[in-house]
Amino acid sequence: MKLFSAALLAAGLVTVAAAPAHAQRVSKVSGKALGNMCSASKSTALCDAYLAGVMDSEVWSKKYDSYADDAGAPVAFCVPVSETTTQVRGKLISWLHAHNDALTQSGGKAVYRALHDAYPCHTAPEAQK
Repeated sequence: MKLFSAALLAAGLVTVAAAPAHAQRVSKVSGKALGNMCSASKSTALCDAYLAGVMDSEVWSKKYDSYADDAGAPVAFCVPVSETTTQVRGKLISWLHAHNDALTQSGGKAVYRALHDAYPCHTAPEAQK
């Protein structure tokens, strides 16, 4: 009986592991809150940290994809090494002013959209390796 229970448990774990991913956790920071944070001098450090996290996640997710032999994975944006955090923040704020619809979206989605528009990738996926 114990062997049968262990087999069922193992089969259940395999089933759970193979199940498709569902909704992911998304920050409750709205585009409007992020815009306010990035515009106020007292909170630009928080804004910069948020932006750095988003930019790092895009870079490293692409690096991981290339290591996993998925060189065709899309890249959302390509911020040049020479771009300063102040410049990135300024482009985000300008973009948010021009895209009122993003103010009610999650901050992360707004940042991705803004950076995608401001820093499109012009190189082929093979050249980004």
